[in-house]
Amino acid sequence: MREVDDTWSTAALIEVAFVEQQRDDDTLCPATVALQQRGSREVLEAALTLCRSLDSQWRSLGACLLGQLGHPDPTYPEECCDALVGLLRRDASTDVLIAAIYGLGHLGDHRCDADLLAYGNHPEPAIRKGIAFALVGTTFPAAVPVLLTLMNDPYVQARDWATTALGAATCFDGPEVREALLQRAERDDDDITRGEALHGLARRGDRRARPLIAAELTGASGSLWAFEAAARTCLGLDEAEPVKEEDLIAALRADRH
Repeated sequence: MREVDDTWSTAALIEVAFVEQQRDDDTLCPATVALQQRGSREVLEAALTLCRSLDSQWRSLGACLLGQLGHPDPTYPEECCDALVGLLRRDASTDVLIAAIYGLGHLGDHRCDADLLAYGNHPEPAIRKGIAFALVGTTFPAAVPVLLTLMNDPYVQARDWATTALGAATCFDGPEVREALLQRAERDDDDITRGEALHGLARRGDRRARPLIAAELTGASGSLWAFEAAARTCLGLDEAEPVKEEDLIAALRADRH
């Protein structure tokens, strides 16, 4: 991994960031991060220029920069959102679409939800996952059927994020939503997805979650935190309040009526 000096010019950082983005692994991308954290008008303009490139790889980098410009305190969010939506509407490159969708998800600006929904059944799994990720926090009613479909997606990470999104969106409730969450809680082979489904039921005060959460806590291993979060919501406990696992289980089992 190349050492990066934050005093480098924006142009120099972009050259290194371009190389970073070509790697097909999870290695840190210090030049990309440095540009995002710099978050200046100069970086914004450079990213917008990249988004107009004839080369899809440069457009992907531009979208990546716009999605987290100024991180952790976004700068120029409206201009970034407008540019990313523009890519979503007109770009034919799968890689660019992925970068734009995740960028919109990081921005959390839900004005674009209608545009995102058009990609809910895209054949590329990473795009379907990105749509579910970008819809976390939505209050757009038309998102519900898309999320319900993604909750049954063959790609586990799409199911996970769709379950997370719908589970957290307590503005949407009713038998269909609750049954979908219950199905994920009872049948999914991914423990994090089950945990998110149970948390969604707990947020809605659905008492069917209690014995399921108790059972998961009894046999949970690596993803215990997901079920503990659901248990705390069920029991009305503060996230920071220290409670032993066995006490959570006992409280969930005691309240059966």
